[in-house]
Amino acid sequence: MALLGAPLVRAWAQGVSSRGVKAQPRGKPSGLPFNACFTDVASQAGLHAPLIYGPVEHKTYIMETVGCGCAFFDYDNDGWLDVFLLSGTRFEGSPEGAINRLYHNNRDGTFTDVTEKSGLGRSGWASAVALGDYNNDGFDDLFVTYWG
Repeated sequence: MALLGAPLVRAWAQGVSSRGVKAQPRGKPSGLPFNACFTDVASQAGLHAPLIYGPVEHKTYIMETVGCGCAFFDYDNDGWLDVFLLSGTRFEGSPEGAINRLYHNNRDGTFTDVTEKSGLGRSGWASAVALGDYNNDGFDDLFVTYWG
């Protein structure tokens, strides 16, 4: 047992990913301006979920300022990533459409809202989502956290 201890401690201290990997020098910035232009194509793609997280005019509490999460995963195992978007609410009451939404990837750059069919349309202060095979059945499972 003592003979195995030293190599195991050395391997643990070294880290599994560091063996045989040499550090690469960082690239130098080019000095050129970053002239990227982004275009909002959400509505053309069928992603119509409103982003609700507290009032529009002001934010008083931390849960109104941090936003909510999303997950890209293949919920129907067709080989294409689908989108699960979380939503928040408002203290004054939940506005219409402020629910978590699941969008099916149509494989053509568009998505279809399948929230009602999936049963994932919940309202509240959704915070984050994590994916994993929590019950070891070979399929992705969602773990959604909420404030309060």
